[in-house]
Amino acid sequence: MSASTLSFQTTQERRWTVQNPRLRLKPAHGSQGSVQGGWWPRTNQMHIELPELLAALSSRSGAVDRVIYDENLWAPASMRMEFRAHSVILEGSGNKSTNTLSVIGKQFGTLVLLVVPPNTEAAAAHAAVRAAADPDDVSTAEQLLEIGMRSARTDQQAPKPLQPCASNSGALGRPHRVVTHIEGQPFKLSQ
Repeated sequence: MSASTLSFQTTQERRWTVQNPRLRLKPAHGSQGSVQGGWWPRTNQMHIELPELLAALSSRSGAVDRVIYDENLWAPASMRMEFRAHSVILEGSGNKSTNTLSVIGKQFGTLVLLVVPPNTEAAAAHAAVRAAADPDDVSTAEQLLEIGMRSARTDQQAPKPLQPCASNSGALGRPHRVVTHIEGQPFKLSQ
């Protein structure tokens, strides 16, 4: 899946993803809570991260007119951004909306997203984004980030299944192969 590819999971879930699971949204109707989804950007550079988010959201909800962001989470940004021949106003919020980003459009109103800090460990970030997209979750942004951290700690402490052990010569007469994964890139086999 390329960086700009979007995938629609199911009609029932109505969750769009960009490089799944970096963006997940609650269903459009019947959701509760102070956030309507979660987003895990790769950097704190708004001009780099926002176009991909706006592309995903405008595909689902229509044009975005304004983005209100946590100034403490993002590097300084200009006050406007052009996106698909449409001017988007960027407005810093100071401390009022910590770890959230509000996206405002005429067609959909205000959509508040949890923003997981870019340097967050992957397991914690994925858990926080999943929790933020749960239609029944009413947690605050800070609580969602804590849920992610707790989930990651629990996953790390869980017993791992036993794997067959082989030396480089290999119990089966072939070299040991290691599978690695780099975020956003396909699996590669190395020897």
